[in-house]
Amino acid sequence: MRKKKLIEQNLSLFEQLQKTQGEIVELKRMLTKSADEISVLKAKIAENKVEEKPQAVTEPMRRLEEKVIANATLKPDMEYGALVIGKIVVAAAEYSNKLTIGGDESKKELVNLILGKTEVAKAEILSVIETDDSFDVKCTKMDQIATLAKEYFESVIAQII
Repeated sequence: MRKKKLIEQNLSLFEQLQKTQGEIVELKRMLTKSADEISVLKAKIAENKVEEKPQAVTEPMRRLEEKVIANATLKPDMEYGALVIGKIVVAAAEYSNKLTIGGDESKKELVNLILGKTEVAKAEILSVIETDDSFDVKCTKMDQIATLAKEYFESVIAQII
C-alpha cells in the first residue's frame, strides 16, 4: 500500500508541477506584454515632450509685452488720487460708524448721504486725474475735494445733535 500512496503522491506532485509551470509561462507572457506597453507609452511621452517645446517669442510679442508692463505702472497723479480716495473712504466709514453705534438703523438715510458723497468724490477725483493740469494743481484739487467731503460728513453728523 505504501507503494500505491507514493505513486499517487508522485502523480499529484507532477500535476502540481505542470500547473505551476503553465502559470509561470502565462505570467512571463503577461510580463513581456506589459513591458512592451510601457515602452510604447514612454515613447509617446518622449514624443509629446519634444512637441511641447516653447516657441521663441517673436519681436512684436516682446514689444507688446513691454508696453503692457509699462502701462501697468501707475502714474504719480493716479497714485495720489488713490491715496486721497482711500482717506475719503476711511473717513466715510468712521462717520458712518458714528451714526450706527449700537446697531441703530434709524439714521440709515444719513449713512446713505455719506456713502453717496463718497462716490461723488471718487468721480470728481477721477475727472481731476484725467485733466491736463500739472501734478501740483491736480494734487491741490484732489485735496480740496477731500476737504469738502469731510466737511460734508461733519454736516451730516451735525444733523443728529
